[in-house]
Amino acid sequence: MTLAGKWDEVERVFLAVVDLPPSEQTALLEEMCEGDPQLRTEVESMLRADTTSESVFASAFATAVKKEAASFLDPSRLEGSRIGPYRLIHEIGRGGMGSVYLAARADDEYQSNVAIKLVREGFDTDFVLRRFRGERQILARLQHPNIGRLLDGGTTENEIPYLVMEYVQGSRITTYATEQRLSVEDRVRLFLPVCSAVEYAHRAFIVHRDLKPGNILVDATGAPKLLDFGISKLLHCEVPDEVDTRDVAMATPDYASPEQIVGDPVTPASDVYSLGVVLYELLTGIRPHRMAHATAQEVEREICLTPVARPSEAVRGDRRLGRRLAGDLDAIILCAMRKDPQQRYASVERLASDLQRYLERRPVTARPESFGYRAAKFIQRHRAPIALAGAVTAPVLGLGGYAAYEAHISLRETRQAIASHRDLQRELAAAYARLGDLQGNTPAAVRTYSAMIEVTRTLWEADPSDPRSVADYGAAQLGLAMALPSQPQAEKRVALQRARDWLREAVRQNPSNATLHTQLDTASAALAALEESKH
Repeated sequence: MTLAGKWDEVERVFLAVVDLPPSEQTALLEEMCEGDPQLRTEVESMLRADTTSESVFASAFATAVKKEAASFLDPSRLEGSRIGPYRLIHEIGRGGMGSVYLAARADDEYQSNVAIKLVREGFDTDFVLRRFRGERQILARLQHPNIGRLLDGGTTENEIPYLVMEYVQGSRITTYATEQRLSVEDRVRLFLPVCSAVEYAHRAFIVHRDLKPGNILVDATGAPKLLDFGISKLLHCEVPDEVDTRDVAMATPDYASPEQIVGDPVTPASDVYSLGVVLYELLTGIRPHRMAHATAQEVEREICLTPVARPSEAVRGDRRLGRRLAGDLDAIILCAMRKDPQQRYASVERLASDLQRYLERRPVTARPESFGYRAAKFIQRHRAPIALAGAVTAPVLGLGGYAAYEAHISLRETRQAIASHRDLQRELAAAYARLGDLQGNTPAAVRTYSAMIEVTRTLWEADPSDPRSVADYGAAQLGLAMALPSQPQAEKRVALQRARDWLREAVRQNPSNATLHTQLDTASAALAALEESKH
């Protein structure tokens, strides 16, 4: 190698490691200088000069190298240049060792803006190029409405790989939520498609490993798009992952899981943790970890050891928001962010399921099971029908505060509360029946009878031998079947058959009940009429 070539190599390695923490500098130096001790000696000399100023000449040289590099890596150098059939317009993002440019077709085939990602000059090491090609292979496998699509790919004249991706013109998910002044519930709804995208990647044996607001953009339609699989890891691959330790430096510490920080194996649970961090920030506007200018040791202590403050406590200045976050959302986020991967949600799907339960005012799995908690959720979920029923007794009205006193009440009082809860469910079912009758054969009636089925099924599952529960469940099935439209015919037929079967069982258990006989006759006649209409 010529003297000029040697200094070019020294410059390249120096630029790659100069801004890394010492422990990470050592690891990268070992790879980039493997087999060339002279190269490593020169770079280490420059690094010492850069930090201690022991050599005036070396320090001046290092400063000159940095200045030259800043000019050399100026993104404006590439603006207007052509890559394949595309012309680069301007840089729109930079992260890790890659840059993203807005680009447009340079030929006359069609007009379209795209995002082109390529390795920045000066960082085109074998390691980075392997990782970049890996991202291209990963993206080619992912087809999901909430994941940025890979459109094309190739290699420049200088053998630098590039990706042509769907251009997502939008805002970070946290910025979008703030600008749109989204409610807590709407922020959760916005977050659920992100969970769907990550779960889809996991089913393809891919872990993202760098989930953060900057990689989740919301487009003009309000749909979130997950981007940047640059440090993704394929699970169950035959070739060992050579760069797990390097990923610690490439990931964003504020959102990285404890196992990523200490270099332990990365699994889907790592993405669960990062999603928890993103959700924390999305709902509170605050990051759970504050690590500006922190050392590597401080980062490790904060993420791996320091307990995370409850989201409701992090927003003490906003009491109203704190009340909205306290309870279910606190529990969900903290479950996702547990230090031990084994104690987090078993999958992103489980996390999403709890968030959906929160929206539906159902008990979430992240909270300890208790009768008082479940009863309070039941009342919240059915507040309007309960008011319609007009038969809520005083013991039931006290259920909202039951959880706070449950450790102090007697077994006898608990049994009384459970009995009252069943009475409430029966009153609620009756309210749904009256409301469904008023709504007639409409979509609203379908929704009402579906809710009635949910309540009566719960009662029947609690005591399958109770004739009243069987009768109520059969009546709910009949109400739904009659409210369904005649088309599609198959759906209505199945509903009528189910109603007839349940009502037959109800009549068997209550042979003297005239109402049940009438309901059974109605189901049978409707089913017969439906069959005749086919001919």
